[in-house]
Amino acid sequence: MYFSFLQLNYLLMYFIYGLAFFSMGLAMALEGSRSPDIAEATLLKPLAMFGILNAINQWMEIVILPRAWMGIAIPRSLLLVKLSFLALSFAALTAFGVQAYRPAHRQIAPSLYVSLGFLLFYIIVIGIDHILPWETKSNCLRCADAQARYLLALPGALLAALALRNQALKNKETTAALARSYRLAAWGFALFGLTQMFPARAEIYPAPFLNAELFQEITGIPIPLVSTLLALFTMGSLIHASHLAEKGRRQKLQQAQQEKLAALEQVQDELLKRRALQKDLFRHIVLAQEEERGRISRELHDDTAQILTAASLNMAALKTVVGDNPKALTLLARSQNLCQEMSQALYRMVHDLRPAQLDDFGLVTALRHLTEEKWFSRKIAITFEATGDRRRVDPVIETVLFRVAQEALTNILRHAHTDTASLRILFEKEQIILTVADQGVGFTPSLKGQGFGLAGISERVELINGKVEIDSTPGKGTTITVISPARLDQIIPPARPGTEVKPTPPPD
Repeated sequence: MYFSFLQLNYLLMYFIYGLAFFSMGLAMALEGSRSPDIAEATLLKPLAMFGILNAINQWMEIVILPRAWMGIAIPRSLLLVKLSFLALSFAALTAFGVQAYRPAHRQIAPSLYVSLGFLLFYIIVIGIDHILPWETKSNCLRCADAQARYLLALPGALLAALALRNQALKNKETTAALARSYRLAAWGFALFGLTQMFPARAEIYPAPFLNAELFQEITGIPIPLVSTLLALFTMGSLIHASHLAEKGRRQKLQQAQQEKLAALEQVQDELLKRRALQKDLFRHIVLAQEEERGRISRELHDDTAQILTAASLNMAALKTVVGDNPKALTLLARSQNLCQEMSQALYRMVHDLRPAQLDDFGLVTALRHLTEEKWFSRKIAITFEATGDRRRVDPVIETVLFRVAQEALTNILRHAHTDTASLRILFEKEQIILTVADQGVGFTPSLKGQGFGLAGISERVELINGKVEIDSTPGKGTTITVISPARLDQIIPPARPGTEVKPTPPPD
């Protein structure tokens, strides 16, 4: 059997009506899943449920209407299922309105209790008045449908409209476009609620007088068409509001990230300033230390050494005075030997405090003399090699490199358990490379960590904008490579991961 053009239009209206609310429900569900605010996500759930359930109710109308037009009996269960979807959708709309209208108490419990109260009251009313006398009372489903619109749809839609109006007022000062979308959606829900006052004619007040037939008779427009247009209007407004809200969240997130980045940059600048201040302070400490060492070294050399020399000469003169007294001669010889030993110890102390060769002849001479010292040479054999354009550089650089070599050789003597070591220095145009190596016991840097000696080496080298590389393996010895700029205003670029800077081998 073919349907008339008007009947097809009705089916199309119900399809579009359902599609509009279904789209709105999906949009709100997606918006709730994207929202970082738990309260906002909870708020959108009942609105999404309303859209999907109401859409199913409208699409069921497409199944029921053709059977009614063709005079086919409609199963009671199908009608009850449709009525259930209608009532549940309006209960969800009521839940949304209650929850959104109380912004200070956005909790699921109050809205759930209120909507369930509305729904329970409706079920009791239609159960007693319409469902139980199904067989004896005519048009009981129309009465139940009208009752759902009066008790659930109308208050739910008006509450939703008030809630969206509140959202519009909250966003009025910050986002005018979002406030406008909320305001339009509020008008859509308010007008949608008013259309629920025109149900199909039924034997329940005021449906016999105020119904869909009366509306169409006065306006010439079927009420489903108005509801469809309002559904489309409301859907469009809410989806547009959803897009604006998402855009606002992205802007806030981007702004927060920019603020965080700016804060991190500020912290980094502060750390760099503190590091520069720390480096400058350490440079002054090292210079002051070296200056104090030089002063003590000169005083020991000039005063104490002369006193020891004079004491030794006096003891030699005493030998002619005491004559042949063997006991006195023995004591004088021992005293002279003690003075000589003290003089040698004083010499080593003076040299350790501040080697004169470093100030007078430069770094290469001081390093060569360091490797030839009896304190080192009588315990380990140290090979020394200087290549490249040997020249004097900044005193601070020379001092740092000398102290590094001195500390590295001391560590070899104390910890490496070896009798050989090598010290090499290479002068290049823009940098100086110092290498101290041994074939001792070695260690695992990542496990052992840096002791005070290695930490001191790193601090000193960083003072002159250089860098240190420590290559050590248990059982295979240790190599310490120091790369220093040739001038203090230079900075050694960092090495790429996995690369190892090695000094250029000496020419054949």
